[in-house]
Amino acid sequence: MIKWSYVIICKNFGYISEEKLLKEKTKEISYLHIGGDSQSGTSGDIKLMKVRT
Repeated sequence: MIKWSYVIICKNFGYISEEKLLKEKTKEISYLHIGGDSQSGTSGDIKLMKVRT
């Protein structure tokens, strides 16, 4: 059985997470990135890249 993990990518900043994460953890990190200062990205800038684990 194939298991999937995710890497978070921001259109403006590139890779936010370099390690493979569970989907629940990606949501937490994405919210932190979006909720930061004016330099942070928006929800439209965030993409999840699905990778095999």
